[in-house]
Amino acid sequence: MDSANEAMATELEEQRLTEWRLHRGPYLGDISALCFLHLPNHPLPLLLAGLGSEILLYELEFGKIVKSYSVFDGVRVHGISSSSESIIAVFGEKRVKLFSFLFENGDPGSPRLRLIHLLPKFSHWILDVCFLRGCLPCSNVESHFLAIGCSDNSVQIWDISNSNTVLKVQSPVRCLLYSMRLWGHNLEVLRIASGTIFNEIVVWKVASPHDKSSTTPEDHEHRGSNCSSPKDNLYESVHVCKLVGHEGSIFRIAWSSCGSKLLSVSDDRSARVWTIPIEREDSLYHDPIALVLFGHNARVWDCCISDDFIVTVSEDCTCRIWGIDGEQLQVIREHIGRGIWRCLYEPKLSLLITAGFDSAIKVHRPPAFLSGGLAEAQLSHGRTEMFSICIPHVLQHIGLTDSKSEYVRCLRFSSQGSLYVATNHGYLYHAKLCETGGAHWNQLVQVSNGAPIICMDLLSKDSFELGCGDEDWITIGDGKGNMTVIGVTNNDSTPTVRLSFTWQAEMERQLLGTYWCKSLGCRYVFSADPRGKLKLWRLPDPSQSYSQSSMRDNIVSHTAEFISSYGMRIMCLDACLEDEVLACGDLRGNMVLFPLLKNLVLGTSVAQEMKIPPVNHFKGVHGISSVSSVVVTKLGYNQIEIRSTGADGCVCYLEYDREMQNLQFTGMKQVKELTLIEHVSVDSMSEDTSRSYAAGFASVDFIIWNLVNENKVVKIPCGGWRRPHSYFLGDVPEMKNCFAFVKDEMIYIHRHWVNDNNGKIYPLSLHMQFHGREIHSLCFIHGDMLLGDCYKHALFSKSSWIATGCEDGTVRLTWYSPGIENWSTSKLLGEHVGGSAVRSICCVSKLHIIPSATTTVPDDKSKLNVADVDKDNPTLLISVGAKRVLTSWLLKSTRLKNKTDFHTDNQQDSKEVDDRLLSSLSSSMTFQWLSTDMPTKYSTTHRYAENNAGKVDVAENGSNIKVDAEPRMVNLVRDKHEDDWRYLAVTAFLVKCAGSRISVCFVVVACSDATVMLRALILPFRLWFDIALLVPLLAPVLSLQHIIFPTRTPHKGLSGTLL
Repeated sequence: MDSANEAMATELEEQRLTEWRLHRGPYLGDISALCFLHLPNHPLPLLLAGLGSEILLYELEFGKIVKSYSVFDGVRVHGISSSSESIIAVFGEKRVKLFSFLFENGDPGSPRLRLIHLLPKFSHWILDVCFLRGCLPCSNVESHFLAIGCSDNSVQIWDISNSNTVLKVQSPVRCLLYSMRLWGHNLEVLRIASGTIFNEIVVWKVASPHDKSSTTPEDHEHRGSNCSSPKDNLYESVHVCKLVGHEGSIFRIAWSSCGSKLLSVSDDRSARVWTIPIEREDSLYHDPIALVLFGHNARVWDCCISDDFIVTVSEDCTCRIWGIDGEQLQVIREHIGRGIWRCLYEPKLSLLITAGFDSAIKVHRPPAFLSGGLAEAQLSHGRTEMFSICIPHVLQHIGLTDSKSEYVRCLRFSSQGSLYVATNHGYLYHAKLCETGGAHWNQLVQVSNGAPIICMDLLSKDSFELGCGDEDWITIGDGKGNMTVIGVTNNDSTPTVRLSFTWQAEMERQLLGTYWCKSLGCRYVFSADPRGKLKLWRLPDPSQSYSQSSMRDNIVSHTAEFISSYGMRIMCLDACLEDEVLACGDLRGNMVLFPLLKNLVLGTSVAQEMKIPPVNHFKGVHGISSVSSVVVTKLGYNQIEIRSTGADGCVCYLEYDREMQNLQFTGMKQVKELTLIEHVSVDSMSEDTSRSYAAGFASVDFIIWNLVNENKVVKIPCGGWRRPHSYFLGDVPEMKNCFAFVKDEMIYIHRHWVNDNNGKIYPLSLHMQFHGREIHSLCFIHGDMLLGDCYKHALFSKSSWIATGCEDGTVRLTWYSPGIENWSTSKLLGEHVGGSAVRSICCVSKLHIIPSATTTVPDDKSKLNVADVDKDNPTLLISVGAKRVLTSWLLKSTRLKNKTDFHTDNQQDSKEVDDRLLSSLSSSMTFQWLSTDMPTKYSTTHRYAENNAGKVDVAENGSNIKVDAEPRMVNLVRDKHEDDWRYLAVTAFLVKCAGSRISVCFVVVACSDATVMLRALILPFRLWFDIALLVPLLAPVLSLQHIIFPTRTPHKGLSGTLL
């Protein structure tokens, strides 16, 4: 009985220890292998990807992951090969495993992976494997084999049916390899290409018994003689040719489908195409000469070759598509980090897969005009229409164009088939674009005296929600200073002018801009002059009918005039009527806010003209570059967010507190592919989180960029943003986009409009994007800070946000949750100043309250603010790194308090509920930039010590190190190496005085000069102060942590901090 109890106790103890033992979890990093798995009766193959010691199975038809499998223990997957019987071989380092996929009823959505055999450990690293079928000379029974190529330039043949090695053949050229690729379907045609350490490619084959008589005496010196069994004597290795030309290590080799061509990529940044002799006699007199492909700016990692394309991927993060003749056809830039590691191409379906160090897997479909092998149905589906049109009578003008000529000045799309055009002679046309190309023109109006139309803006009937009828509203301004507003209806597909108002808005040549505001509808329009003045005009009620005489009367009233403090031309605007704020961006990158009173807009009586000064402004939001768009959204009570884009290629975010009249910069995102961003669209109502796009220009190209997936949607050469142009985006810009621009008196139209929303969108992102470079620091952020105390879910016990800092200065927020797709979301928060490497990160969420020494009762206004601050305690993320850059990030999230939104009575839908909850949580949380602090140039931390009151001596081995000892000599030595100083570690804690609006974040940082400094960030004012400096230590501090403990009785509430 005692022995049984002891055994039970031992088992329980072992179980308890196992629960606390570290277990290996999923890997997030570079994709190391790609392979297609073809299934019968399925239009698209499955995709296998190697990620760490796991393989991921994707269904390309729906673009989603099916399942992940752990195949090795502590060994990375280096390659995957598949056969037609759903059998795969996975290899890594010196290990090979054979698996088979089992599909229930042929359904690829529920596969099971069964281990067939674990091959014995090899003595050398495995570089490639290949499935063969046939029979050995000593046997007439057909069997299945696996050819395994090793780094010692040998090939071993494994009999899958009998699970044993039946053959090993050594290459005649014995040396170590960097790469190897096998080709063939049986032993008789098996060919091996070996990339040696001498930057050469040795091509050899396995000679069958009946080939011995056909060999020449010269071949005997090229035959392998290493035989490990009697069966090995039946086959010998025969040298075919040696390929010389690369000047660097050969990283990857690819065979063509017929085995007549070989593609190799190297450290020398080139790719070479070789024609391989079919027989040994073809190469007796000369070795093949390669076609050399140059274009990459860094090492080339992988390659593919087909009958139509050559594909190469490189360390420069580009995938380049070449013609068979060596001409570069396309460059794809979709990855970040240290490059694209793997590529895979399926010629029958025209599917190109790329995978990189950034952990992203992208599916591309090369343009149809690059290949002649695609079916006609695929060619015609979703084809981009490209045609040109010209305005009426423009071709009648003969000679050079001057200021008196007729030409296009402004363009505006109202839909994919409707375009408004304004000309230099004062005409406003409507062009109905035909499906077969061309256009039907209708002249709408001509401004008085034929003055040139300088500016135009459109308020489409589909772009605003206020009741303004079923018209398109166009406002134009001419060179005489007149404004004209036209209401256009499209009854019976014929545009008709229903209303038209014209009035003098500015002096001659002073009217440079006219703007609608969607939140104000068609009753109000703005005009801008060159000196920063903005006028607001009230139009008549469009529901009433007016005679032509009354239209020319003063029925348009001048309501208000807004005067910018910078004196620069207003380029764009938006308003929030609920919070009574008008936001304007000007020509020099400044943001100006004006009060927009409701009684001014909603009042029915014509009041006297008002001159309104700005309520706040922010200088140089976009540097000195022009602001191109402004969008105002409501955040909360008396708080709005302002999102602006500009000619600096950045999207900037500001927040305005109406009660405090405080405008603060909260963050910026630079779209590196764009030099000018005209528009950013975010579909917050869609369940698809990838629908966030930026439209703008890079040099002479118009580009639509997916901000979430970081991929290019559209690229159209047009000559740049200075030409008259217009664009129109549908709900899915990958499938619905239009662009028009003017060149040589012609209007060129690019229209891609596919109404099938169920079609696949390319490029398709299968796996989320990560850093792609070395990670130096991370910290965990628990999800319970989002849910609050009123909602707890067991799903979050093993889930967490992880903040990571990278060597390139980027900080990302990644969501991990157990399940099929462990890593589901990764958000780029931003970069450190100058791209300085991030060395340490910490998260601060707990706020320590200190009792106030005063008993003054705050007023109601202060109470409200204190309540708001106490309700949402600030959660900060602190990151430090090279160049002594210290950056703070503020949590911006929507707490999930309404748990009934995720409840269901059907238990079968619990997984769907969990998925919706996780999706909602992952999309609700992010950190925005709060403040950055870095020392001024030529300053040292020791100079700070002279100006600060706090000096702390540190005891080392019982003696005190004095900071005042030879200060001049210390400063001279430190100044010499100041550029190499960096922060190595950080920890922080939040403190707030009860009843105060101010909170202080104390930040402790350790520097590479062996000092530790205490700094303070005052919130919400974002002010940094130096508090104390520890005396230099003997060595730099690599890790910091703090604890909070009470120094007096708990009821007094005072506490201390210990490092």
